[in-house]
Amino acid sequence: MPEAEATTGTRHIGIDLGLKTLATCSDGRKIEAPRWYRHQQRRIAEHQRKKRSRQARNLQAKIANRRKDFLHKESDRLTKECELIVVGDVGSARLAKTNMAKSVNDAGWATFKNLLSYKAIARKVVYREVSERLSTQTCSGCGAIGGPKGREGLGVREWVCGECGVVHDRDVNAALNILRMGHHTLALK
Repeated sequence: MPEAEATTGTRHIGIDLGLKTLATCSDGRKIEAPRWYRHQQRRIAEHQRKKRSRQARNLQAKIANRRKDFLHKESDRLTKECELIVVGDVGSARLAKTNMAKSVNDAGWATFKNLLSYKAIARKVVYREVSERLSTQTCSGCGAIGGPKGREGLGVREWVCGECGVVHDRDVNAALNILRMGHHTLALK
């Protein structure tokens, strides 16, 4: 990346990466994940069945280019707006071996984190990755653990804290907890 100007942004933001939305920010903004591979899956399969490997390869390259362009634009916008970006450390390599593999690879989490990282360095933005452990289950208001757990809890998009009664959007709550953990790690250094 050519010499980029330092950011003028003053926002601190936590980001929870996901499959329904590519990223959910701690300010409530959601970056929708265009599912290019999922939309073209039938055409790719058709080309592969008919032994048209060049057309299948070209279609996959087009999907990869669209994804990379989208991720570049979103990471660029975030690094221009913020002075601190904290991202949950999703184990995408581990999840890519499950039944969610196509969705995980289509989302492009690793690429997004790499783009955020190098653009943050160029713009003098503080970038941190923190553990996502218990970020969804912990109430961002009072710190009590009691939200949706495990794979069964993935369908629960909103939940109410049993301690303080606050209603949480699952992803925004996780992003707020990720931002809090990022502030905590910076305070320790």
